[in-house]
Amino acid sequence: MIQSKVDSRFLGTIQDTFHGLPPMPGPVKNFFMFLAAGFLLLLIGYWLKKYGAKNFILDLLKKTPFGVHVENSDGEGRSVETIGNVSRSGEPWKVSSDRDILDKLVMSRMQVDVLVERSGQRSLAAVANAASVENLDVVVTFKDLVSDELLVPGTQVKCIFPEMLRDSKKVNAFVGLIKSKSDTKGMVITRRSSFGFIKRRVFARRKVADQRYIKIKIWRLEAEDYDVDFILDNIESDVLIDNRKFQTPNPSVPQVLDISKGGIALTATFREGGNVISRNDKVLLCMLIYQPARKTFQPHLIYAESRAGRSMGRGMTRLSFQFLRSLAIPPRKRSTLFKGQAVMAMSLAHPEREK
Repeated sequence: MIQSKVDSRFLGTIQDTFHGLPPMPGPVKNFFMFLAAGFLLLLIGYWLKKYGAKNFILDLLKKTPFGVHVENSDGEGRSVETIGNVSRSGEPWKVSSDRDILDKLVMSRMQVDVLVERSGQRSLAAVANAASVENLDVVVTFKDLVSDELLVPGTQVKCIFPEMLRDSKKVNAFVGLIKSKSDTKGMVITRRSSFGFIKRRVFARRKVADQRYIKIKIWRLEAEDYDVDFILDNIESDVLIDNRKFQTPNPSVPQVLDISKGGIALTATFREGGNVISRNDKVLLCMLIYQPARKTFQPHLIYAESRAGRSMGRGMTRLSFQFLRSLAIPPRKRSTLFKGQAVMAMSLAHPEREK
């Protein structure tokens, strides 16, 4: 009983203290209100940036009990209906028929990679967006025209788009024939197959963990009738990658990023006074790869094509090449393609001797 009275008095004192606080001035109250409103706007902006305003609104509407279908403009004056089973970010669309696949391709102007077979492997010729469908014809507009010369009417192409799920099986491609093409507008591709699945990458890429194990020289070719012996004997390479100290990737040093049976990606600097390599340029690529079992470097000479060239600042350029065919190396050049080739192999075979 005594404890109850003590608690009541104590609580009463606290209550009187709060009642005794002076009212908050108007300017202070307004400041805190603006502060709270600003924080709320920042929070909403963060949500919209992270999840996307469109996806956020669609998700809200899909959760309503009325099963609302939302219409969006596709940028050409028409409206397309967003179907109720629109996939969320990172999840494949579920489809039930060819018509459903085509509707989704056009509805979202889905990206389509157009690939052409050459030299026994696929080559990306264009990145496009699905625009419309007319019977078996799929109309696409160009987003990035990579190799215009490969896209000739009558050429068979493989078209790969983001994965969808049909009867628990993945579909992401179809085979077609180029019906017509306009450099500014796009192409009409006639479907010649049903929808199936094609791996985007034919060859697995491997990163280069130790930069000392691979050496690169690249010459840009001016014409198809090049002379390998003359180039190797008389012309300095436009790109040289010969790291003897940097074992791990270093952003400030030219290096090989990854390599596969079909191509190579690297960062490089061009020789002063040398040729700058751009997309679609043909090159002669000399490559040394260290073979631990043999304790020696294996030389390769390859005719290749530049597939991308992007400036990275500070004089560095990111380049990627597709291998087109191997070339014979003159026997007298096998051991002299790089300076100190034998010494480099010896230092890798016996690292304890390296100083």
